[in-house]
Order: sequence, then structure tokens, then C-alpha cells
Amino acid sequence: MNWPLGKILQIGELVAAFAVVVSVAFVVVEIRQNSEAQVQAATQQAVSNYINSLERLVDNPDFTCLYIRGAQDYRSLRGDERLRFSAYYMSTYYQLQEMLRLASDGSIDADTWSGFHALLTETTRYPGVRQWWSDRRYWFSTRYQDYIEALLREHEPIDSYLFQDNGQQACG
Repeated sequence: MNWPLGKILQIGELVAAFAVVVSVAFVVVEIRQNSEAQVQAATQQAVSNYINSLERLVDNPDFTCLYIRGAQDYRSLRGDERLRFSAYYMSTYYQLQEMLRLASDGSIDADTWSGFHALLTETTRYPGVRQWWSDRRYWFSTRYQDYIEALLREHEPIDSYLFQDNGQQACG
């Protein structure tokens, strides 16, 4: 079997081209899997960080009461209470600002972000949070300010009845 050298070169080029296509397909699959793993890891970290901040409300009845009063009327809090409430919201909103950035980049799960968007939609309706935001909005990025301001425009404040304890005075 004597094949001309040109025929052998053509077969070699065809095999090499096929190998390149297979290699590129493999790289694409690997990149996609790696990207999905990174999104899952970033989502899990973001959710864990947020849950840790919620523990302050759950584990500290005094802070829970402060939160309820601050959500109703931030400006009526004493100075030390405003500081604690503000520190909580600053920490929370910095986390959510980062989650918004990650969600916009496709770096966290869209379904998870939709839950945090709903949370922001809800909390920005609290009268005291609106007061806090108007005093502290400049602490955040312009992009996040625009995002929160849009939520404020789109949704009316919640009446304070949502924060009342039906006369049980747990937060007397």
C-alpha cells in the first residue's frame, strides 16, 4: 500500500483538526462546570454571611426589640440605639450591595438573588429603614443607591401595625 505523501498529510491534518475540535469542546465543558461551581460557592457564601447577620436578631431579644422600634421610627431611637441599628443595617446592606453586584455579573444564583431582592423590597418599605437610608445612603455605591431608590419609589411604606406585638408588650 503506497500512499502518496500528500494524501498522508491530508489525513494527518484532518486528524489534527478533529483533535483540536475535541480539545476545544472539552475546554468549554470544563469552563462551564467550573463557572457553575463558582456560582454555587459564591451563592453559598453570600447566603451564609447573611444568615450569620440574622443571628443577631434571633439570639438577642434586646436587639430584636431595638430592631422593631428602629424599623418603626429610626429617628426616635436614642443615640446608642441608632448606632446599633445603623451598624446592623450597614452590615446587612453592604452584604446585599455585594450580592447585587454578584447577581448582575451572573456570579450568584439568580433564584437566590430573587429572594434577596424580595427581602430588600420588604425592608425598604419599613418607615425607620427609609429614615435610616435617607441619612446613610451616601455610604454605598452609586449603583446600589440607584437600586434602593428605585425600590423606594416603586413601593409604599408599610404601616407600623406589622411591627406591633398585639398588646403583649414583649418589647415594653
